[in-house]
Amino acid sequence: VEYSVPEDVKVRLGVYDVAGRRVRDLVSGRVKAGIHRLEWDRRDVRGRLLPSGVYFLRLEAGEFRKTRKLLLLGR
Repeated sequence: VEYSVPEDVKVRLGVYDVAGRRVRDLVSGRVKAGIHRLEWDRRDVRGRLLPSGVYFLRLEAGEFRKTRKLLLLGR
């Protein structure tokens, strides 16, 4: 997962299922300006591997909000 922010800001990057339930927070806290990359292990907040399906990545950075569809295939 890659995202960028133009200034130091509090960021929350979460994974949600199709019902809108948060399954995992990938980032929650203040980050520095720039490009950030991370790998997600497909696990939920309890450490369980998520099944194939449609999920959503939601980025909140200051007043900015963006949601992207994510399709997980296979294991």
